[in-house]
Amino acid sequence: MRLIRTRRRPTCEINITPLIDIVFLLIIFSMVLSQFSKLRAEKLALPEARKGAEPKPVEGARVVVNVLPDGRMVVFRRQQSLESLTALLAAKAAQAGPAGVSVVIRGDRRSPWRVAGRVLQACAARGIARVKVAVVEPGEGGGTRGTGRAK
Repeated sequence: MRLIRTRRRPTCEINITPLIDIVFLLIIFSMVLSQFSKLRAEKLALPEARKGAEPKPVEGARVVVNVLPDGRMVVFRRQQSLESLTALLAAKAAQAGPAGVSVVIRGDRRSPWRVAGRVLQACAARGIARVKVAVVEPGEGGGTRGTGRAK
């Protein structure tokens, strides 16, 4: 008995299951990331500035201190006293290691500047030199929605 051999033709199939998985993960990542950016942004009317430079991306931990019009400080959606802010900055500086900590002060234009001065003093006491103040350019609508630009 003789066996008949048939030639197989190579078939080409595209399996898109991994592609669908990756796209799904990217969508979830962007949704979660947008929620984190909304958590940091308090509704503030940022002060205006005509001059300044765009901030350079920095490595290490970043702490955004929001100074509300009544003088309260809010960090990570929690109200902070000066002592708790100093302790938080010390903890972040210990976690960041050699990369260091960067602090952005987002103060409402109606907030007392002595509070921003206290934040600067707390940063200086912890050896944090990278401190920026968020502002908007004139005519940008007052900065009530976005995070503004740190100059």
